[in-house]
Amino acid sequence: MKFQIDNEYGKLEAVLVHRPGREIDRLMHDNMRQFLFEDIPFLRRMQEEHDAFVGKMHEQDVEVVYLENLLADILGNDITRAAVLRTVCQNAGVPAIADEMTSLDHWDKTELTDLLFAGLNSEEYTERIGRRIPSPQNEPQYLLPPIPNAYFSRDPAVVVRDVAISSKMHHRVRVRESVLTRAVLENHPEFKTNTIVYGGTDEPTEDRPYTIEGGDVIILSPDAVLVGASERTRSETIEMLAGKCFSQGQVKRVYEVPIPTERSFMHLDTVFTVVDRGMIVWYAEVMQQVKYIHRYESDGGDEGGVNRVPEDRSFVDILRDEFGTDVTLIDTAGGTGQFAAREQRTDGTNTLAIAPRVAITYERNERTTAALEEHGVTCIGIDDSELVRGLGGPRCMTMPLRRAPA
Repeated sequence: MKFQIDNEYGKLEAVLVHRPGREIDRLMHDNMRQFLFEDIPFLRRMQEEHDAFVGKMHEQDVEVVYLENLLADILGNDITRAAVLRTVCQNAGVPAIADEMTSLDHWDKTELTDLLFAGLNSEEYTERIGRRIPSPQNEPQYLLPPIPNAYFSRDPAVVVRDVAISSKMHHRVRVRESVLTRAVLENHPEFKTNTIVYGGTDEPTEDRPYTIEGGDVIILSPDAVLVGASERTRSETIEMLAGKCFSQGQVKRVYEVPIPTERSFMHLDTVFTVVDRGMIVWYAEVMQQVKYIHRYESDGGDEGGVNRVPEDRSFVDILRDEFGTDVTLIDTAGGTGQFAAREQRTDGTNTLAIAPRVAITYERNERTTAALEEHGVTCIGIDDSELVRGLGGPRCMTMPLRRAPA
């Protein structure tokens, strides 16, 4: 499968997702905030909602591939499995158990795939290996913590034109998501002929503190990309990423758009998404307060150097110029005060365009849906009582791989 994402709204052809699994049942009241949750979802219902979400994409002729299935495929290769387990165990601070996990003497590749998402505690390790690892108060301790945010497959990687960016996650509890996704992109036969332009395994310099997450990357056109400088993506990373994209000839302009560094607005796509050329859904309370925008352009050299230019155009003027058309702004919840704030929090702004003016939205965000429909957007609503508990919407739950040209 060749990557191709030139825009945010052309017919969606292929997408990668992760179905929530046993990792969700690892959430407890005493650890949920550590894992970036503010409530505990009901897993079975969550899976039903996710299956229905995937079903809606299938109805629109979108090819949906599952990260966990692709991961199981590559774990069948001895060299790849060893490399993945070594990286995962080292990041978790337990490098000594990597060899035992790699051997397949104790877990087969399907079980390994499951525990790479669900985690492994000391009691489970002892049951399989027969060797006890001391833990405080003799209570089971995680050797590999779970990664319950993995169903937000937008963040660990993003396709820009025909290359991929492998994210460097802000919170350490999410780093494994990027490791697993990158392993699939680099090793699975479906994807290995594609290029990772930023964040590949052989680029250790592109690591902390240079964090970036896919929810902050929005592709306006084949020439221009917006990147949010947010709670989770650093300005320094945006400059580095721009240079990499320019050196590969991917885009001509990268815009750095600052948003408040608050959990409620963790990524740019929680306050801004695109549903058609020049048609925007935004949370005006944040987007109208953007104080500065910087534009990155190539310095004309061969080394990926960039010029950082302060913009004198307004954000809307930039959008108008890049789309080559007038801009229609659709306010979250239609701009109705308290409901706008409420529906931003429940990911009303986080729409997933699957074709021009066709978007998947959460059913609960009725006022945002009404505002979209008033502007001629067909909204495909999905149940969300459990999916929303992780603070992410339909766009967050997908990593688009291919879209038709717009």
